[in-house]
Amino acid sequence: MAVSTKGKVDMFSPAISSSMRSHGKAARAGLVLLASLLSLGGCSDIGERPEDAWDAELDEDADGEVDDDADEPGVDVDPIAITCQPTMHVFPVADAHNIGYDAASCGTGTCQISCPDAHANSDWGGDHHGIDVFAYHRAPLVAVTDGVIRRVGVVSATSGLRVRMKDDCGWEYYYGHLDEAVVSEGQHVEAGQLIGYMGKTGTASVHLHFNVSPDGDYSHDIDPFPLLKDTSPTACGGELPPEPPPVPPAPPPAGCGTMLVDEALYANEALTSCDGRFNLVMQGDGNLVLYQGSNALWHTQTHGQPGHVAVMQGDGNFVVYTPSQQPLWHAGTHGHPGAYLRLQDDGNLVIYDGATPLWWTKG
Repeated sequence: MAVSTKGKVDMFSPAISSSMRSHGKAARAGLVLLASLLSLGGCSDIGERPEDAWDAELDEDADGEVDDDADEPGVDVDPIAITCQPTMHVFPVADAHNIGYDAASCGTGTCQISCPDAHANSDWGGDHHGIDVFAYHRAPLVAVTDGVIRRVGVVSATSGLRVRMKDDCGWEYYYGHLDEAVVSEGQHVEAGQLIGYMGKTGTASVHLHFNVSPDGDYSHDIDPFPLLKDTSPTACGGELPPEPPPVPPAPPPAGCGTMLVDEALYANEALTSCDGRFNLVMQGDGNLVLYQGSNALWHTQTHGQPGHVAVMQGDGNFVVYTPSQQPLWHAGTHGHPGAYLRLQDDGNLVIYDGATPLWWTKG
């Protein structure tokens, strides 16, 4: 399937080096971008490039800094520090697409589109702050993650109609050249929710200009290609690649916050976390209680029968017994020989089989 790219005339060579960009605004000093950003190699033109062939997305102020919010009505949101890396759960176009202009798949004036994209590449770099995603006129555009709509409207002749949304970590996702937006400023959206339709406002060809930047700092954006590539299968109902397995917890210090096989807590004995803030107490009334200070966080509801004992069994199960060895409560983790109980410094009581959590009290 092919879509027209009339007006898009640049051919870009593959990315040839990686670099880091630092955040330039004094008002956001201290921000450290954790991503390695790709810089483009040379480019060649076919004929003359139209003035707006690459998107001069936003006007510059007197200091040369891009300011998408200057003198624009909208939702006032205080800048927040970036608290985690950008996350995309869904591809921004909910149909077949082509990520990034390239001569091989778009050089004939049309872009071959597929789902997932078989021709994905990055056209990010230099003055092109973002990646262009091709599909067709009024292709549905959706939120890539949960967030709040920051801006909707036309900020310059070359940006066209654009939507900006911010996630909980402080990253902003910019959608440019829309034919129509169906969201409003201040609206909360969920991943996959319709926000508008692809168009060519402010440019010569139908495409989505997609930018990911820290705290809305458009000109200090990251290359969104890895995010787009990973989420491409979701555009047609596919799934994200599996997440890497969690990092195994560090071995606990000897005798600290841990119950190993056949170890037990008798009446009025306690297991204490390594930082000393949490205690798992086998109370004299028979109840096993997790405390932070004097605040009870969790318990087995086995009070009323003094003399109980809590045992980390060799079969991997954690069990509270009566004095006559009748089980009153258990974690249900039998079948995992060698499992151990750990009272972590975050207050979570967890049973591990090696590095795999089997049972826990939090969440």
